[in-house]
Amino acid sequence: MRPVATSLALAWMLIACGDSSGTGGSDASGGAGGSPTTSETSTGGASSAGGSDMNGAGGAGGSEGGAPPIVNGFPESWPDGTDCASEDPMFVWAYAPDTFILRQSLCTSFEGPFVHLLFGEDRALLLDTGDGGIPIRDTVRAVIDEWLAGHGKSSIELVVVHSHAHGDHTQGDSQFSGEPDTTVVGTNLAAVTEFFGMDPWPDQVAQLDLGGRVLDVIPIPGHEATHIALYDRRHELLFTGDTLYPGRLYVQNFATYVTSLDRLTAFVEAGNPVSWVLGCHIEMTTTPGEDFEFGADVHPNEHALELTEDHLFELQQAAQAMAGAPQYEAHDDFIIYPL
Repeated sequence: MRPVATSLALAWMLIACGDSSGTGGSDASGGAGGSPTTSETSTGGASSAGGSDMNGAGGAGGSEGGAPPIVNGFPESWPDGTDCASEDPMFVWAYAPDTFILRQSLCTSFEGPFVHLLFGEDRALLLDTGDGGIPIRDTVRAVIDEWLAGHGKSSIELVVVHSHAHGDHTQGDSQFSGEPDTTVVGTNLAAVTEFFGMDPWPDQVAQLDLGGRVLDVIPIPGHEATHIALYDRRHELLFTGDTLYPGRLYVQNFATYVTSLDRLTAFVEAGNPVSWVLGCHIEMTTTPGEDFEFGADVHPNEHALELTEDHLFELQQAAQAMAGAPQYEAHDDFIIYPL
């Protein structure tokens, strides 16, 4: 395995040398994105639509110099568990210089959860801490240290929150407990509502200002009782946890789930455009409607992580249609799975 610090240092060089005004990305139809401009010393760069792999393989839309192809600002494919001898415990991708997507290796957990790290001027927010058994604190700290160095800062407050309370999103919490300049928000309803100032739950949408970067916090229970979504106004990203992702959408309380989807779609329709919907897992293959077997820890031909607001409305309409009699229903990019 590559030393984390070395990998991160290389990736930060790629970000610094790349074109920070790149226009990579695509429309909501999911076509391949363009590439940031290539500099003389780097094949990569990061922008709101073009990223760098913080493991040192980042770059712009091509394989030259070891840089993976980029689609929509994301890697064309994520580490898929097919080469555990060389796969790091966490793969770090810079979607933008202030937005990092971390994936826990399928070699360490068949859940393969995604974790998101967002920077403002005053605070950084870590959404989820993974399924345990990985050095997530060291990985996150290395990203933070590189960000601080690039911004001429010596420290920044880190706030650790959770999309919801299930173990595959909270097992790394203990690594952050007691750390300086770090707040770990609890996972019970009282802790969540108190921190975000939500009263009454789940009807109030709250705001969290990271310093020049405002996140909207939207209650979406149904999969789990304290589930939230985050909307990033800066990059128009909607983080939906386990409520919507390319996989099996397990629903504990279906009536509550439908109400949460109504709340989420109403938020979008109220003038909050969504470039991409980002959940916390990938369980679908590239074949429409086909998922991997439960517990599969190897994901060849894996579906892309990013979905669109069209998928959100598709899910809402399908859930509304079966509200009186929820049932298993496979769609091209997700599966409704009532429990």
